[in-house]
Amino acid sequence: MDRRDFLVRGGTLLALLGGGQAAWAAETESNKKKKKKPAKKPEKPKLPVPPFVPGSWSLVILPDIQNYSTWYPGLIRLQAQWILDNKKKRNIVYVLQSGDVTNRNSKLEWERASRGLGLLDGKVPYALVPGNHDYGDKGHADNRETKINDYFPPSRFKDWPTFGGTMEKGRIENSFHLFEAGGKKWLVLGLEWGPRDETLRWADSILTKYADRKALVFTHAYLYNDSTRYDWAKKGRKQASSPHGYKTPGSLNDGEEIWQKVLRKHANVFMAMNGHVCGDGLGFQVSRGDHGNWVNEMLVNYQVQKIGGGAWLRLLEFLPDGKTIQAKTYSPLYEEYETSPDNQFRLQL
Repeated sequence: MDRRDFLVRGGTLLALLGGGQAAWAAETESNKKKKKKPAKKPEKPKLPVPPFVPGSWSLVILPDIQNYSTWYPGLIRLQAQWILDNKKKRNIVYVLQSGDVTNRNSKLEWERASRGLGLLDGKVPYALVPGNHDYGDKGHADNRETKINDYFPPSRFKDWPTFGGTMEKGRIENSFHLFEAGGKKWLVLGLEWGPRDETLRWADSILTKYADRKALVFTHAYLYNDSTRYDWAKKGRKQASSPHGYKTPGSLNDGEEIWQKVLRKHANVFMAMNGHVCGDGLGFQVSRGDHGNWVNEMLVNYQVQKIGGGAWLRLLEFLPDGKTIQAKTYSPLYEEYETSPDNQFRLQL
């Protein structure tokens, strides 16, 4: 059951819809007599933020930083500096950037992203993948030419003890990372926008080779904001911005194809994560793999928020019980948490 189904069945969304209809009816009746200024809606009380549990370790997700690279480069540096300032306090082990580093695949945008994320170099390891805006002329993804390797070549990461390698020599679009945290071995596997068939074969081989490690796979487009996977064969353009809807040449795969061809087959996969999708930019569901393992599938994208995304980031705190993950959402710009159910919740390994 995805998180939105849970809310609907619990009556929360139905109550909100009912309230909206009642308000509309009341205003319509009032307008017949005299137009009145609508009353301010009372602010919802914020839920408490669970404290960081000693002995936990953290992953930080920086989704779709494209607007920062174009208009607000200081926000990339702000996020990176917050990570550095909280590295020890929150035991931050890795940072993941899920694509659309830029808007237009331009030199200036890549320079800004490189400077911002460069604050982490040699201090907190990170992994990134390209999104559709990181390809082609002006970010149109009409080909697979990208400047990502000019600014984030594998040589930038090769001396990191956690850097496993790449699919193609000299190209960072598809990479894997190996580390230990919480007494366990972990694998992070990053895949390009609309992964090609050969990319999925490579991913399959990496997941097989490191079957003894818990694996998180991230790419730019996988889960949609209806909390189901991108599935061009069944839904076509009903799901906006599907990889199959672009002019990216050659073979490519959407979320359902990635799941069917690779992820469901591996018992070590526990999470698939992406950005890209707008709307509310959020989605979550849990799927069961062929070996009975539960895979948490998560969409996180804040680019539609104010100021190009408001520096919001997603924290995944792996609790010392070895099975619980606390998801939180924080902005170092506003210095506050977003505690709505789609932004703060728990999931299980």
